[in-house]
Amino acid sequence: MKRLKVFDGLRGLAAVVVMLFHVLTWTEVGHAANYQQSFLNISWKAWTVTPLKLLWSGNEAVILFYLIGGFVLVKPYLEGRELHFPSFFQKRFTRLVVPYWAVLTATLLCIAVFGEMKEGIVLSGSFDAKWAEVPSVAEVVGQFFVWDANLDVTAGAFWSIVQEWRISLVMPVVGILLYRYSTGRVVIGVLALNRILALLLEEAPSLHRTNYYFLYFLAGAVLCKHFDEICSWFRKHSWLGWLSLVLIPIQWVLMGVGVDIGRRQSLILTSIGFILLILWVVESKTLTRFFESAWLQFLGRISFSLYLTHSTFIVLFTTIFGQLFDPTTMLMVSPLFAIWFAWIWYERVEQGLLQLKILRTPLFAK
Repeated sequence: MKRLKVFDGLRGLAAVVVMLFHVLTWTEVGHAANYQQSFLNISWKAWTVTPLKLLWSGNEAVILFYLIGGFVLVKPYLEGRELHFPSFFQKRFTRLVVPYWAVLTATLLCIAVFGEMKEGIVLSGSFDAKWAEVPSVAEVVGQFFVWDANLDVTAGAFWSIVQEWRISLVMPVVGILLYRYSTGRVVIGVLALNRILALLLEEAPSLHRTNYYFLYFLAGAVLCKHFDEICSWFRKHSWLGWLSLVLIPIQWVLMGVGVDIGRRQSLILTSIGFILLILWVVESKTLTRFFESAWLQFLGRISFSLYLTHSTFIVLFTTIFGQLFDPTTMLMVSPLFAIWFAWIWYERVEQGLLQLKILRTPLFAK
């Protein structure tokens, strides 16, 4: 099975959804709608507690990244590739951590230079928390060691990079286990271990979150192993694709009718919705063409750069231009410039870092 181009399109759209989520929750009315379910008018309620929330379901979109991540990371090992962990570690470190370090460095410099200027821009609790203080030395060290030390003040999007980095390091082992043993045995064993770790890590919130989000990488890995079979089944039940439009924002749809099943329980249903969406996109010629379109493929190529840089860029853009114009207006137009900046960052920084000889030289011989 060749790499599916639609995954790039899905990633690109998910990155835009995360960016729109941040922009809208950084406004006072969007923050109130998302966090307090307090709506300025009926339109905001419709955008929040109906399937329209799909368009700015930022936290849910991260689950799609994790499902695709699990799929892609185990695929080579399901095809029989042997694991040389030092090489894998170096590749993941170069692809994930080095670009993160570059954006983190730029963000910390922005906080130091523009932090005081930003104090004059008051929008919502989420926006006001960004750059509200200069991180301590201990926090900066923790952030560079890919630990979520006060990351919400630095950049809200960074937290998922921490989780992805940790989880990605164990996914080759999951792929090898799925290659050698039955899916049932592997899943039962892994889930049992996951439950034990959940109990042991209750006093370590960061690692507890890692243990939880691992489940979505595991779901992506299982989907990869049985992709052809599941696609074959879906062709006979293609109507289920429409169900994804409700399942993905299920937490918000249920809130609209006064039901709250809990954040983590709803994300399980969200992940099922995303799996159905992936199958729907792959099996529908119309949706395949849409997600393979040039503009979504472009967004897919820059999706990691857009995800990494958009928070820092939008806060900086709003801070600088908010001194001259209405800050809310500047915030709302910033995504257009954020996409342009992410493209420049992808071409000049992300790709440039990947080409550095020191990062391409094998640290450990096979």
